[in-house]
Amino acid sequence: MNAICLRDVTRSFSGRPVLRGVSASAAAGRVVGLLGRNGEGKTTLLRILLDLLAADSGEALVQGLRPDGSGAIRRRTGYVPERPAFHDFMRVAEVLELRRRLFPSWNEVRARELCRRLGLDPASRVAAASKGTLGKLAWVCAAAHEPDVFLLDEPTSGLDALVREELLSTLIAELHERGRTFLIANHRMEELAGVLDEVWVLSRGRLTVRDAQALRSGARRVSGRLKPGARVPAELAARTLAQEGPLAEFAAFDEASARELAGRLGLEDASSRPLPFAETLKVLLREDGGGSHE
Repeated sequence: MNAICLRDVTRSFSGRPVLRGVSASAAAGRVVGLLGRNGEGKTTLLRILLDLLAADSGEALVQGLRPDGSGAIRRRTGYVPERPAFHDFMRVAEVLELRRRLFPSWNEVRARELCRRLGLDPASRVAAASKGTLGKLAWVCAAAHEPDVFLLDEPTSGLDALVREELLSTLIAELHERGRTFLIANHRMEELAGVLDEVWVLSRGRLTVRDAQALRSGARRVSGRLKPGARVPAELAARTLAQEGPLAEFAAFDEASARELAGRLGLEDASSRPLPFAETLKVLLREDGGGSHE
C-alpha cells in the first residue's frame, strides 16, 4: 500500500485553479521533496492530505485513509506547518502536555529526547519564543507521537544552521531508516540531497514526478551550436538554459535525453557535462516559457 496517494486532485480559490488534476503516489519509506514556486499550491496540497482542507474533486489518501473529518489521518501524521502557532499563554511543557492528551501514541521519552537534541527549553514561554523556537516546538509535536507519515511545510524556516543540520542530516535520515515516509516542501531542498528518493515538481497546477537518483547521476548540461530552425522537442526531459544566436545551452534531466537532445538538434561542437543536483533542482523550479520544454 502506498503511504501517500493522490488521484486527479483539483482545488480552486475564488475561481482560480491552484491544483489541476494532480496525481502521484509515494510508497512507504520514501522521502519526497515537493518543489514549486511561491503560490503554486504546495501548502494547499499538504493541507488536503492532512484533512485540513477539502479538495474540489479527486481523491487523496494517507496510509489508505480518506479525509473524512474524523481526525484519523491527523493522529497518524506528523505535520510541521510553514508558520507554527501555539497558545501564547502556555509554556513549552504545557504545549507538549496538551499534545500528549490528544495523541494516544504520544511517546514522552521521545518528546524529552527531541527537546534535548534541538536545544528546546520546556520551561520557556510561547509568547516570548522566536521563530526558530516555535519551529523546534513544531518538530517535537510532529514527531513525538511516532507517526508513520510526515508532511513538512518549510520545516527548517527560522532555524539556525546547526539545528537544520541536526534535523535534515540526522533526524530525517534516522526516521527514513525506520521506514517513515516524508513529503517535504523546503526552499533549501539541496540540503536534503542525500536523503531524497523522489522530487515532485508542482508548476501551474500540474505535478511532475522525477526519480532523485536519476537526477543525481544523469542530469547533464549540454551546449553547442544549433542548426538554423532547430527547436527542443517538447517530449524530451530538457530545458533551454541560455541561447545567443546559434549558441545554446540546455539542461537535460537524464543521460538518454542528453544524448537525444544533441542528436536531434544536430548540435555542432556539442559538449556535455554533469549538472550538479542543487543546480538541477533550481532548473526544475523555473517556470516553463519561451524556449523551455519538458
